[in-house]
Amino acid sequence: MIGLASEPHTLDEDFMGDLRSGILVALRHRVANDDTLMLGLRNSYINLYYRGGSVLKLTRGSSGAYTPFFDVKYGQSAPALVAGLPRKITNSSECGEWVAALPALKEIMNEFLANRPKAEREFQQLVVWENNRSAVANGSEYFVSDIEFTNETRDARIDMLALKWRAADRRSGTRCAPVVIEMKWGDDAYDGSAGIKKHIADIERILGNAEEAARIGKMIGKQISQLYELGMLRFNWSAGVTSIEPLDPLEVVFILANHNPRSTKLLKVLETIKEPETFVLRFFVASFSGYGMHEACMLDLAQFKNLVAGYSKIPERSPVSGSGQTDAPAPSPEGSARTETAPIESGTAR
Repeated sequence: MIGLASEPHTLDEDFMGDLRSGILVALRHRVANDDTLMLGLRNSYINLYYRGGSVLKLTRGSSGAYTPFFDVKYGQSAPALVAGLPRKITNSSECGEWVAALPALKEIMNEFLANRPKAEREFQQLVVWENNRSAVANGSEYFVSDIEFTNETRDARIDMLALKWRAADRRSGTRCAPVVIEMKWGDDAYDGSAGIKKHIADIERILGNAEEAARIGKMIGKQISQLYELGMLRFNWSAGVTSIEPLDPLEVVFILANHNPRSTKLLKVLETIKEPETFVLRFFVASFSGYGMHEACMLDLAQFKNLVAGYSKIPERSPVSGSGQTDAPAPSPEGSARTETAPIESGTAR
């Protein structure tokens, strides 16, 4: 099964009430007005993500009190800072103390990440912001509901869950699709134990039947509804939509950030992949630049292999006499002209 409860990774009404107008309202306002933060829904707790890492975990107990957690391993100054904060949140004042401490907690994480960068997770959160909360979010057709999702047995991790909701279908709460998104940063992330082929096999294993796909679709729909209600999504919600229950097939999207077009590794990996039978496989290609996702930016496996293979056919530029610069050749059939050099086996490390 996917989760730990009948509606995993969503919040109950008591938790939602405290975020809407109860003791956690100051925290909700802070996240809604800070584009460096992201709210992750986790059933009995929430995670506040900063630069891809958790800057605050808040767990609701049976008494209605909340237990805050910040990993003091992020920095030497963290234990003293956390020790001065409330161990439980039972009222608005105690919540306010943790909200006031967020800038200092973020700075501790900045120092940690300066020496231990997590590029893939940082770019993952940027994808969320562009499609959920940026000035162009209303034009997106993919809205991210969750990051770092794990199944019940915790033997597989999914980078992002999302809802594909075409601009023309926003008046319907069923004409949409559940989406699993995997992000790879740099060419060294394409193969191995966490590579593209392994991720496809994991997704087929945990979501490879209609019942499981329907369950995760229902969960994603409720996550999107709750995030919108809490002010974490910025797009025009149709007043006629009261709930979201996706009926379109599950879609799996790969976002390959910072691919080196001179590398041969990606094409070699793609040649080993077969078209899956249980879900729709797509590869994201940016609309000129950025991470705003649209149906028109999604290529199937054959289209994407042709695009990647086309890089090796781009003609070499010739030097301009006496200038030290190069002339751009006429555009290739693939529509772009780039410098060709000897292929390499791997690109930038994650």
